[in-house]
Amino acid sequence: MPVPLLADDRLPPFAPTAVRRVTVFGAPAELVLVPSRKNRPGRAGARRPAFSAPAAERIVREEAVWRGDGIVLTPNRYPFAAGASLLWPEAPSRDPSAELWLAAAEWAARTDGSALRNDVGAAATIARAHLHLTRERQPFLDALPERPFVAPWFDVAGATLVEKRVPFCLLGVRGAPEQLAVALQRLAEARLTAAWNVVIARGAAWLMPRGLETPAPHFPYALGAAELWGRWCYVDEQPFAAATGDDLERALVAAGLAPLST
Repeated sequence: MPVPLLADDRLPPFAPTAVRRVTVFGAPAELVLVPSRKNRPGRAGARRPAFSAPAAERIVREEAVWRGDGIVLTPNRYPFAAGASLLWPEAPSRDPSAELWLAAAEWAARTDGSALRNDVGAAATIARAHLHLTRERQPFLDALPERPFVAPWFDVAGATLVEKRVPFCLLGVRGAPEQLAVALQRLAEARLTAAWNVVIARGAAWLMPRGLETPAPHFPYALGAAELWGRWCYVDEQPFAAATGDDLERALVAAGLAPLST
């Protein structure tokens, strides 16, 4: 049962107060000022507690607009993109299953949109596995140069690995939705960091293992999949106005790990 594309009248609007554009590693990126995202409970920061009442159970129970095959779709109450919804497993799980990865990859392929994943430790505010879905695309990742990458432990038939030519680890896997789902499960098991950001769009999944959640002073918030996708979300006007492409390059390097290829 395919996950639907929800009509805009069922979703909170994405309405940034201001937008800027810069170049990051030679690729176009966008900065948006979205003060409303400051209201998200559980935002990363020095005052975030180690435990809190789990919000996912209530959201999945009360806010669902679609259910099927153990997967639930809800609106995104704090959107960073147009037409934004959230895809959840109905049963509690901290990491996505192959079925959840497949549902997200199929949705992105069918709508020509994007699916984005954060872990706690890489900008997520809720521990239960979930992916952000948006019908939007960003040009940033496609514009970065890349090279083939071969790993002896990666043997997913029909899927190919590439690495972006940037000074931090940014691995990509290309394939059909079924191949991406299997590859993401394999790469999750191979990952040696606690958290990562994942972007699925245009027949590829892009993976950024994380070493640091908030790369201040270069970017004063938790750096998430939205930023890896190419949209940098600010909730305060001063850092939004002051940010440069060089700052964002330093933020990506500080938050990530060393490239796999030397």
